Amino acid sequence: MSNFLTPLIVEELLDGRYVRYIEAFRYYSDYLKCEIEIPPMFICDFESVPLFKSPSKRAGGLHDYLCRTDSVPLVTKWQAAMVYFEAQKLRDSLVCKNIFQKSWRNFLSHFKTSVVICAPGYFHKHKVLSTLEEIR
Repeated sequence: MSNFLTPLIVEELLDGRYVRYIEAFRYYSDYLKCEIEIPPMFICDFESVPLFKSPSKRAGGLHDYLCRTDSVPLVTKWQAAMVYFEAQKLRDSLVCKNIFQKSWRNFLSHFKTSVVICAPGYFHKHKVLSTLEEIR
């Protein structure tokens, strides 16, 4: 069963848009049938499309990690999007209290996953441990 295995521990960087992982973050993906570990010092923005931010930072970080050229496992753009969707759904199952909240989050999860599948230019652009200067 998909599961967040460790807490998300990050520090906000000076510009406020990016964060750096302080400790490794681990997630088990049913979709990939493996554990994903994001290493300390990984820098990401959680969400590259600020207008439609997902409420799940953990899902955004996983997607950012899987989109790097040297992520483990190395996946396709589609697979990265499916793990993103899977993690959003897991997060929603943990926090949504009523049918309206669940419905809205379900819509957002599908919409955001569609956006990351269609968005050009970001996939396999950086290495996992790229610096903030390289990512900007």
